[in-house]
Amino acid sequence: MRRALLFIGLGLIVASIVSFVMPRRIDANQAERIAEQMQQRFRARAGQPAGRFENVERRIWADGWEFRWRFKPCAEVASLRIWISHDGSEARYVELPECAPETGFGAGAATV
Repeated sequence: MRRALLFIGLGLIVASIVSFVMPRRIDANQAERIAEQMQQRFRARAGQPAGRFENVERRIWADGWEFRWRFKPCAEVASLRIWISHDGSEARYVELPECAPETGFGAGAATV
């Protein structure tokens, strides 16, 4: 009886160590829920209705998922992009929609 309890205890210890050592991965549905919540928070803060964004575009990368909603008023240059790591520990806004960026990609040439 003691031996069986000892093996069960050792098994639980090994299982808990493995669960901490092995990287956790969230699935695509979990990542999408996180991205949708972040998109809703952004829209609420910015006062933008859902109708101003196109349908979500999804990409999977080696290090995580990317979700992108093009901003309809200027869809060729502006979108809301969210990146989420595969383990779900990191989620961030990568691009915020701005139709007339002053610097960076999409900016027009300066007139002199």
